[in-house]
Amino acid sequence: MSDSGIDADKAVSIRLRARLAVVERAAWFGLVHAMKTRPAETEAYFASERARCTEGFGSGAWAKDLTDAERRMLAAEVDAGLAQLLEEARAEV
Repeated sequence: MSDSGIDADKAVSIRLRARLAVVERAAWFGLVHAMKTRPAETEAYFASERARCTEGFGSGAWAKDLTDAERRMLAAEVDAGLAQLLEEARAEV
């Protein structure tokens, strides 16, 4: 335990979580801006990336450290996340 009452390992996790939150907020700003200024291109990009991710994970070219079942799960989660992100951005603009 440090003087702050937070375990050192937990502090590392919290700092990483904070960094991820900062990156997410910055990316969100960029996505909303893109949807406001170039919605058709942004939607086309998302469609392309979803297909690219499906292929990359499905073929085993990406995340080679995972089993086939784990890659399928990861691919499904990424695809669902991208779809949800685009829906939220559409609702924002």
